[in-house]
Amino acid sequence: MCRTRGRQEVPTVEHEAAIARSAEAIGLHRAHNILIEAGGEPVVERLARRLPPVPETLPDLWAWTFVAKDMIDVAGLPTTRGSILYGGAEALATAPCVEALERAGALLVGKANQHEFAWGVTSENPHWGDVGNPRHGHLSPGGSSGGTAAALAAGIARFGLGTDTGGSVRIPAACCGVVGLRPRVGRLSSEGVAPLAPMFDVVGPMTTTVADCARVWRALSGERVETPPSLSGLVVGIAEGCAQAGEFAALGAELREVALPYGILTPYWTIVGAQARRTHEATYPRAAASYSAGVRGKLAAVAEVGHRGFLGAAEELAAFRAAFAAAISGIDVLVMPTLGGPAPRVGCDEAAIRGEVGRITAVVSALGLPALAVGDLQLVGRREADVLRAALCREAAGGDVPEPR
Repeated sequence: MCRTRGRQEVPTVEHEAAIARSAEAIGLHRAHNILIEAGGEPVVERLARRLPPVPETLPDLWAWTFVAKDMIDVAGLPTTRGSILYGGAEALATAPCVEALERAGALLVGKANQHEFAWGVTSENPHWGDVGNPRHGHLSPGGSSGGTAAALAAGIARFGLGTDTGGSVRIPAACCGVVGLRPRVGRLSSEGVAPLAPMFDVVGPMTTTVADCARVWRALSGERVETPPSLSGLVVGIAEGCAQAGEFAALGAELREVALPYGILTPYWTIVGAQARRTHEATYPRAAASYSAGVRGKLAAVAEVGHRGFLGAAEELAAFRAAFAAAISGIDVLVMPTLGGPAPRVGCDEAAIRGEVGRITAVVSALGLPALAVGDLQLVGRREADVLRAALCREAAGGDVPEPR
């Protein structure tokens, strides 16, 4: 296989190898329901059609394969949102976040399976099949971006895009042993991305290493983040008895204990519920029979949240944010577990475990802070570069990706 630039034929050895790896991994992991297939076209043929022209200087993500969660539009492919209500027509345009990655030379493998409507922590999906966990077969892959995390763990793609409202990038990263970044709201464009609760929805990259995450982040945001030689001078807040605290001290950081403001979850969930109900008003309850029982239950539980309750919750949320900002004024980065409890097991009752599993990630979302999950280790800061630099330093020093509990 080759591409032509002017009169010069340029072999695309990197593309051939990347496509072959993806095709092989897809075949090996079909039982895991990782991708929502767009027809019967083989991945090799689909990727070959999307190969970019070879530039004079190869871009950052040249021949890197990726998947996009099926909340994100890609022209010519359906966007199902993990539901049977959507995906009957091809998307007319590609989301800017995907366009940025393709401009950087990355190759889209396909659309990743997910928890229905991006609202759940297990990626069990009655319409497209439950997503399996390639690394820990007894565990759920987490949710709602479980298909994206599983694609990386399976070797189907080098990186992926997920969405995160209350932990939907970070929880799967912890369950599948990969890396996931939740940026601040508005840091990346949400155009072409189906909403759940817009006040907290973000798109975020998922990778297998922090170094790869920083490189993908650069392609998405234009921000270059370098690895610092140490964490000397950095003040790190330790929350929830983080098991990796000593690693940050060994890198030169000063450690301080921090308590997370769990009271913020009351206004946070009120706002998420009110906005999710509005997001679904065109189809629920009119088409309730096409929803899974789990999502129907969540929508029924927020049916009474009105304008007054929403405004009161927004005011309360702002007060919690201001108080916490004051409490951590001298702290540069916070570290804590990603998961609020044991990783969800296959076949668990999602409604019974989601509050515990996502309690820490939801607090961070409510606070509006960027966060990076390195497996079951979560770094939180004021800017994306803060958490990436600290994690890059730890990774360069030999820090691993902590396994789920």
